[in-house]
Amino acid sequence: MPWYASELEPMLAVAAATLNEDSTLIEANAGFRRLVKVEGQQPIGMHMSRFFVQPDFATLVRGQAGADGEVYRGLLTMGDYMGRTQSLRARVWRVDGRLRVLAEHDIEQLERLSDVVLALNRDYADAQLVLAQINLKLQQREAQMIALSMTDALTGLGNRRRLEQALVQEVSRVERAGGKLCAVMADLDHFKRINDVYGHEAGDKVLAAVGDLLRRQTRPTDIVARFGGEEFVILMPHTDLTHAIGAAERVRMALGANPVHPLPAPITASFGVAELMAGEHSDVLMRRVDEALYRAKQLGRNRTVAA
Repeated sequence: MPWYASELEPMLAVAAATLNEDSTLIEANAGFRRLVKVEGQQPIGMHMSRFFVQPDFATLVRGQAGADGEVYRGLLTMGDYMGRTQSLRARVWRVDGRLRVLAEHDIEQLERLSDVVLALNRDYADAQLVLAQINLKLQQREAQMIALSMTDALTGLGNRRRLEQALVQEVSRVERAGGKLCAVMADLDHFKRINDVYGHEAGDKVLAAVGDLLRRQTRPTDIVARFGGEEFVILMPHTDLTHAIGAAERVRMALGANPVHPLPAPITASFGVAELMAGEHSDVLMRRVDEALYRAKQLGRNRTVAA
């Protein structure tokens, strides 16, 4: 996915591109492709050094002594295959060893893009820098929106969508590289009674407290999600069944030691644990861990049962 906003892709007023240090063109919008005008060929994958007139491409590569950051800001003269040149105001910076170029053809159209598409203030003096800043903000906003769409609002844990995404990733990792993967499913005992006796507000406080406890009792590499209602799932990469059972027991004991107001006594939970078997799909793993949880309830609740 290009570093520049998708709205820039068809724009001819702004040239945006990414190049390797050997001048190979990796990605470019319509404005940059028009600038180099490679007749009858797609410029992606071609060497672009001959199109950089002043400063030349080698000078740009040497900028910042090869370190990431801005390597050039000012007039950039570019030539096409017919020998015609254009001078544009430009900014060039290096990210992860690649050069990013942002140059303007038309100040007025660039300002309209800032106003209409990116909702920027027309009074910014440095339009190129503003575009880079806004693009970063858009990326951050998109990341926040994605994170929110995968977060349970009440507990702050991942939601079912986050769990399903992590399951696909982790099962694929095990298939590709080997290793272990375990799932722990927890169900709060007699939760309906809490809602009936103390009200749904108290029930929400219990769920939020359990979410906080699960965050504190699990590792940064574990994926913790609210599966639905009063059910929670902990996905534990690089963990065998024995260690997963131990982790479930620690959570169970911690629940019993931390009463939640206004409940007079600590809550308890039943736990099912399962380890991914060779060639097993994620849905089979989740079915087995659910069956283990069901057996824990049948055996009297407040216990851990392994599949």
